[in-house]
This record gives sequence, C-alpha cells and structure tokens, in this order.
Amino acid sequence: MKELQVKNNADGKVFGQLVEVPKPTPGPNNILIKVAVTGTNPKDWKYITAEKGFNSGDDIAGTVDAVGDNVASFRPGDRVAAFHVMLTENGSFAEYAIAPATTTFHIPSSLSFEDAATIPLVAYTAAIALYQELRLPAPWSRPSGESIPFVVYAGSTSVGLTALKLARLSGLSPLITIAGGSKDVIEKDNLADVIIDYRNNPNIAEDIKKALNGKELLHAFDAFSEHPSAEPLAANLSPKGKLVGILQYKQELPNGHKLKFAYVGSGHKVYPPLNTEEESKADQDFVQVFSSYLEKVLKEGRFKTHPVEVLVGGLNGIPEGLNKLKEQKVKARKLVARIAETQGL
Repeated sequence: MKELQVKNNADGKVFGQLVEVPKPTPGPNNILIKVAVTGTNPKDWKYITAEKGFNSGDDIAGTVDAVGDNVASFRPGDRVAAFHVMLTENGSFAEYAIAPATTTFHIPSSLSFEDAATIPLVAYTAAIALYQELRLPAPWSRPSGESIPFVVYAGSTSVGLTALKLARLSGLSPLITIAGGSKDVIEKDNLADVIIDYRNNPNIAEDIKKALNGKELLHAFDAFSEHPSAEPLAANLSPKGKLVGILQYKQELPNGHKLKFAYVGSGHKVYPPLNTEEESKADQDFVQVFSSYLEKVLKEGRFKTHPVEVLVGGLNGIPEGLNKLKEQKVKARKLVARIAETQGL
C-alpha cells in the first residue's frame, strides 16, 4: 500500500513523498481501517523533522478492514472514524491505518467521511480537557440544576468550537468565549451566550468579568494557549478554580494560577508521560466511554461537525495544507483529503 511521509525542507516548508509500505496487521486491541478521508491538524507539522519522512496523520474516516482478536464491537465493512495513536506508525496519511478500538466510533450513514474526519483529535482533546482535567459534569450525567459558568478562549478554533459544543450538551451556563473574525461559526449554532472579540481589545479581562455578572468562575479552557491568551482567563478565575489548555504554557499568570496542559495522548499510553500512571489509565477508560457517547449524539444529530475544506490531490495535497496550517492561513475550517483522489495509487 502507499502512505504519504512528510518532513521539512531546508526552508522549513513541509513536503511529502508517497512511499510503498507493507499493509499493516491490527494488534489484538486494534482495528485496521481502509481510509476514505484523512483529517489534518497543526500537530501534523509540529512533530516532523527534516531528517526522516513520517506519516503524521491521526484523524481517520473510512471502513473497517480487519479487527484484532480482542475487538468485539466492530466488524469488517463498518463505517467508522478513529483517532490514531500519535507519534506511531500506520497513521491516517495512507490507504490503510491502525487505531485502537477504544478511540474508534461508528458513524451514521447520514454523515460523510469528509465530515467524520474532522472529529477525532479535536473531540478527544476537548473531552479530556473538560471532563477529566476540569472535572465538569459529563453530558450523559444527570443535570445538577446549578449554573456553572465556563469560559473558552479561541472558541472558533476546531478544539475551541468542539469544547463549546460539549459544554452546551453538558448544560453549562453562561458560556463565554473569546473569538475574532470567525465568530460567525459560533453564532450560527448558538454555542455561546457571550462572544468577546479579541481584536484590538485591551479589555478582555474586564469584558469577561462583566459577562460573569458576579458569578464565580471555576473552569476555564484556553484553546489557543499562546501568550498572552491565558492571562484574561486567569485574571477572572477563582483562587480555587482551574485553567486548562492545549499546549504547555510557561509564562507566569495572574493570581498565581497555572495552566494545565490537557494532553490528548493520555487517552493512549504514549510518550511523553505528562500524566501519572493512574491518570493515564483513567483517561484510557474515559475515551472508550466517550467514543460510545459520540456514536450516540452523531446518530441523533446532536453533534454537528466543523466546516470542511477538501484539499486538492488527495494525499498529495496534504503538504500544501500543512503549510497553510503552519502559516496560520486556515480559519474556522478543517482541512481533509480524500485518499481516492491521490494520483499514483
């Protein structure tokens, strides 16, 4: 089979090469998926080098080709989406990919492979951040009836938007988000009660305080996590509150707060070990439960996917897409590639 291996050239640009590799065989707890569409994410260019090409894709949508001996919930021919184990072989930039059964979920016939490929990494990232790190009430739990304010920085990014969708399903209120020119994707589905425009705004912290209207803020999520994005969140956070983000944040924050990195790889036991063994084991159990919930809300039409842009040329179009992500030219949409459109397969 063919897979795309990407790496950086001397100028720091991403380029790729189609390479013939053996078709993988799933391990006892894994699934082999014939990839119809692969998604892309910023990490796909962040964790490659100039020395060796690597298939860095993790978002899979396609059909089950084979399952491991311990897999009971899937069978060949099932339509699925899946989250591949990051930094390992047999990723999604290929004709076939491997994923654990715990981070694979069935998709309804009404959902296209293009839309399905936008879901895995951002959904598991947001879910681990909200429910494992911030300990917010899961959407399948009985409502408590209490008002739980929640603030999301960068609500129009793919992870931020997914966090707002999950927060709505969990009944959190008020939902406050900071966004810019792409805030229409939040507005059209009513995913926030208050949207604060960060552009030319030196008073974001004050605007958050006003939106809270005296309520105590115990939970905040930074879906950008690059200085100074976390500062207005920390400035409004209760002393006993918690702030979580998608990257490690080294700068000092107001009121002595720290930003905790919500590492999606904790759902799989992989390097780097940013959590304790106990935390990682709990996250591995959690993603299996969350996968079942995703199946349910997708089938019921209660979880809408992110806007999509299909890259031209299948796998061969991925390097251009990764360069767009690297240059921050992609706003409020997910880039995907259809494997069948790859010349040379």
